[in-house]
Amino acid sequence: MVRQTGAVFAGAATAALGALILGEYAFAGATPYLAGVFFGLVVAEIILTVAGGSTLPLAAAAGVESGLGLAWAVWISIGGQSPHHEPIPGAAFVSVALGVLVGAVWVALPPRRGARAPVPAAAVDDAPPDPTNEP
Repeated sequence: MVRQTGAVFAGAATAALGALILGEYAFAGATPYLAGVFFGLVVAEIILTVAGGSTLPLAAAAGVESGLGLAWAVWISIGGQSPHHEPIPGAAFVSVALGVLVGAVWVALPPRRGARAPVPAAAVDDAPPDPTNEP
């Protein structure tokens, strides 16, 4: 439970830092689409790494934190603190939706770590080389 709580806080910190960085860029062209996908992936991976596993509440947290981080980035990008800010670009809504979707789905998917094929025992040779077997 402690790891999951720490994972949620780490995800929130990652989303906040990402929002501050991404908010300095305009949400135009391919930026909102790429930002939504990668923002969601980064927040989700931080949560998975700290938690050490996946649960549905963590998936929900990843989606919410990714969406809120992207929404804050959009707000910073348009100058939302000013009463005369720029209009919100339509692609920004897509970016937020992509972040929510990717973050939640990435955490909810079955684990991908350690899914390597097992190494046959014959391939592992812990014995030192035999000096008499030299050509």
